[in-house]
Amino acid sequence: MAIFKKLSGAHAILLTTHLCATGNVSHLSQIQAEFPGWLPLERVLRIILTFLPESTPPQSYTPVLQELIDGGSAQTDNCEIDIASVEKLTEAVARQRVRKLRLLPLKYPDDDDSQDPNDLLTQFLIHRAYRIDLETALQPLILDLLLPFYQRSSTVRTWLISSLLPLLRLNYEYYPSQDETFSLDVLDSMDSHTAINILLSMTGARKDSMDLLNNLRGLVGAWMYGSNRSKRRRLNDAAEANSILPPQDDTQYIPKGSGWQYVNEWLVARSLVDHESIINAYLNWDGPEDVDLGGYEDEHEKLHSDELNKLRNRYGQSGLAVIYATPDTSRSRVNDLLQVIARIARLLDLEDHSFVTPDGSTLPTVSFDATQISSSTRVSSLQNALLVTSNPLTFPSPSSISFLSAILISLRTLTEFGHAITSRTAANICLHSNEEVQLAELRNVMISVVRQTKPGRDWRQVRQQLLWLRHWGSNQSTKTSTASTCHGLFWKVSQDIVEAEILKALLESKEYDLAVDIYIKSSSTLSSTLVEEAVKEAIYLAYDNASNGNRTRGGMKRAYDILQAFQPHFPESASLKQIRALVSATHSLSFYSLTLQHGVPFQPVSIRVHPDPLSLIEKVLDQNSKAYTKVDDLLSIGRNLVTAGFSPRVSDEAPPQLSSDEDAAVTAERRIMSLAISSALSYDDFGTAYSYILTRLTPPSLLSTSSPLTNPTIKDDISWRAVYNAGRYRAPATPSPPTLQTQITLLSQRMELLSLALVLVPSPDPLPEILGAWRRCDEEMNALRAREAEEEELWDTKGDSLSSVPGGFGPTDSEQDAYETRKQHAKRARAHQDRLNIEEAPMGLFEVARGAALALHKNAFPLSGATTSSADHPTSPSHAHSPSEEDPATAEEKVRKRDMVSNMVTGGLVSGIGWVLGAQPVNR
Repeated sequence: MAIFKKLSGAHAILLTTHLCATGNVSHLSQIQAEFPGWLPLERVLRIILTFLPESTPPQSYTPVLQELIDGGSAQTDNCEIDIASVEKLTEAVARQRVRKLRLLPLKYPDDDDSQDPNDLLTQFLIHRAYRIDLETALQPLILDLLLPFYQRSSTVRTWLISSLLPLLRLNYEYYPSQDETFSLDVLDSMDSHTAINILLSMTGARKDSMDLLNNLRGLVGAWMYGSNRSKRRRLNDAAEANSILPPQDDTQYIPKGSGWQYVNEWLVARSLVDHESIINAYLNWDGPEDVDLGGYEDEHEKLHSDELNKLRNRYGQSGLAVIYATPDTSRSRVNDLLQVIARIARLLDLEDHSFVTPDGSTLPTVSFDATQISSSTRVSSLQNALLVTSNPLTFPSPSSISFLSAILISLRTLTEFGHAITSRTAANICLHSNEEVQLAELRNVMISVVRQTKPGRDWRQVRQQLLWLRHWGSNQSTKTSTASTCHGLFWKVSQDIVEAEILKALLESKEYDLAVDIYIKSSSTLSSTLVEEAVKEAIYLAYDNASNGNRTRGGMKRAYDILQAFQPHFPESASLKQIRALVSATHSLSFYSLTLQHGVPFQPVSIRVHPDPLSLIEKVLDQNSKAYTKVDDLLSIGRNLVTAGFSPRVSDEAPPQLSSDEDAAVTAERRIMSLAISSALSYDDFGTAYSYILTRLTPPSLLSTSSPLTNPTIKDDISWRAVYNAGRYRAPATPSPPTLQTQITLLSQRMELLSLALVLVPSPDPLPEILGAWRRCDEEMNALRAREAEEEELWDTKGDSLSSVPGGFGPTDSEQDAYETRKQHAKRARAHQDRLNIEEAPMGLFEVARGAALALHKNAFPLSGATTSSADHPTSPSHAHSPSEEDPATAEEKVRKRDMVSNMVTGGLVSGIGWVLGAQPVNR
């Protein structure tokens, strides 16, 4: 070693720095062996750290590092060492330059992992790695640097796996095309929560279905290997201290596994937006024990079984939480979720071998201990409570696995029905909804089933599926819900109600024969009373939704078909009879044009919601010309409406209290006849109105046959008003006035109707008004009769005039004088009689009645007047024969129609005027 004799210790230090700066470090071990006092191992490592360029390939100096650490040196020729750079320096200059050297500290300032101060190599390697990354960003050089030494130190091994390996995979293997690369300083400065979010947020940057799976295994798994590093714990503690959320029992860190809870939270949150990758991860990743550490891990450093079981349970809980949080409920997604829960059950040894596979064609029988599940609350299904260890819905257990499996199979069944709900919604319906809510949801399912109905659908299988949704295959024979707590999506709804809803769905889907076969002909668990009630509701539903009243179209046809299918099986059902009458009435109304208030067209439901359906007939008469001529059709509609259970109101007041359905029908018919008569009068068709009154409203005592509208046992406050209004009718003015005889005939008919009104009026209050109308008609009749007499006299005068008959032979002068004398006597007699009849107008009801009676006696009883006249003038030619001498049949034939009316008026006056006077009837 003669060459080193020329050098001092200061020269040796300067030579070492020169060799490092030039990258020629192969002789450092020899120099360090020659000058151990001046070049101890720490100083040599610091010189290398300070002066060796970071871009130098580690393969060129790692052997030297091994020699320095191991204490050996290679035997090489001294001439190979070039000392020209320092040999000319004096000792003083050399010492001065040594004092000016500024060597980097061996330990990286921000490194807490190297706790042993004597572990110089670990400190050098970690500091050198940071220097290489900072100066060159050539991170593969760091790996080359650490590979020869990571087995010597567990600290280096942990740092390589947890810091360097994720960085290399992130920048060079998984995402090499990223614009910006991560550095050691950036990655090592993150706490676990931040690092996991960043590492997993890279998912989706490349189009690879295994993207998330690789990140979980290669990035997060490697990162979590260093969760116990002192620096990592310091960062995590600082992050927890700065968090605005208070620490909870479920977020406490677990040794070597604290960050896995953040992974679980990220998976649950990510499942809301990226279902595919999350489901794929759970199907192919076994959790925290399934990591890729590049083969650098120590086989002896593994998690304890207790810690591993805890991590497995947390991971399984996150899988159940993902299922509850997933909004996608398509059939393929539900099948994937069933596979996830099956995989979690296998991973945690919670498999139920009696449970059928998710792809099984038959629905399974689900049985489990519901005590734990029933203790959950609505908060348990919220997003921020899914990962709480005390949550009975998501913490892995045989009950939670079985319950969620049943929920998923229910979702798959509902999806087939076209009714998609989430797992969270289904769990809330099963656990926290009352009977009303479950029934409402069941009805929504039925609506979806009917809407999704296709030709050829097996409704028997649909029925079995719907029944399974109620009990999940357990306690199928029980009708009460108390025996199957939480075992079924609609377990609080009784089986009878479920069967009734299924029957309604069958009827709405027009499966009438199948419904009859299942619920009537076969031994169904549904009673005949409930079947009838369900049929009635289905008919009313179709009826109310119909837009046209014709029973051969739309909803009315469906209602009529249901009625036709089931009424033969319920021949004594009063409700079905009412429905048939309602359908018949609605069908008849559909042939008329009918518009309700505000231009709303008539719909069948208008009858059911109307407070007085009979008033619709009035609208029909108003809106359809000549509709009053179809009175039989209108009466049939009214009878059917009464049979359907609607009260025949006669006014806006409360409906009348009727003793029987027959009385109600008679009242309705009277009302309809009254409306038809009024309609005929509004169209100036007095003849039709007069005909209706005589043929349909005349009391049986005045007709040879009894009319169904004239039941004397029912108080009639309708007919007399129609008759009275017809009696007051006056023909409108026309350009060509009617003949005198036509006027007399019309007035005679009016007086006849007023007389009938006197007979029909049920109380004395309207008598003055009716009598007043009669008196006015009577005065008008007298005027018309006088006018008629004058015209007849004028006609007779013209006929007796000789001048008017050419060649005629007239009477002699004596005969003419006698004729004129008789005319004058008759005229004076009539004037005298008129003076006797003149009286003052009556002022009260009694006077009106008396005056009307006098007027009626003189005008309505011509036979009586004829008898008197015959007695007074026995020599009159018209009364040559006494009435008593005539044949009774001949006398009856000679009674005029007006005399017939007088008999009616007489009967009315006997009762009516006697009522006014307070007289007792003769039979009393």
